[in-house]
Amino acid sequence: MNARRAALALLCILALLAPRLAAAQGRPAPLESFVSSIARMWAAGDANALTALAPADDRMVLDLGDGRAEAAEARHVAAALRELFRERTTLNVRPSQVNIAGGQPLRGFGELSWTSRPRGVTDSETSTVYIGAVWENDGWKIRELRVLR
Repeated sequence: MNARRAALALLCILALLAPRLAAAQGRPAPLESFVSSIARMWAAGDANALTALAPADDRMVLDLGDGRAEAAEARHVAAALRELFRERTTLNVRPSQVNIAGGQPLRGFGELSWTSRPRGVTDSETSTVYIGAVWENDGWKIRELRVLR
């Protein structure tokens, strides 16, 4: 019985460490985990945590639903996201799709279903948040954020 418990504990530890070990060996961690963590950051309205995941060149493409996609430095993206989160109350965020696109460097994308409402308004709306990701040496990074309404 103790051997079974020890084996089960070892399996649990390996399951928790697998993404970190893969990243340390240069292999991509699961994109699903990355998109799930983005969903948690988005739900918390944590603009700084989101932009801390900018690629090495510190530039992200941002489109907040107005059709103007622009590449900007992470600090400008953080300011725009803070304004967006200040204007809206988040009701629910959940990952809805994740795909690896391939290429070199490896690219992928995910989508979040974001239900929110303008502050002071009772009617809610659901938007899709597109996340363009690129794999760099130390993990997945956010290359693009687009709010599709």
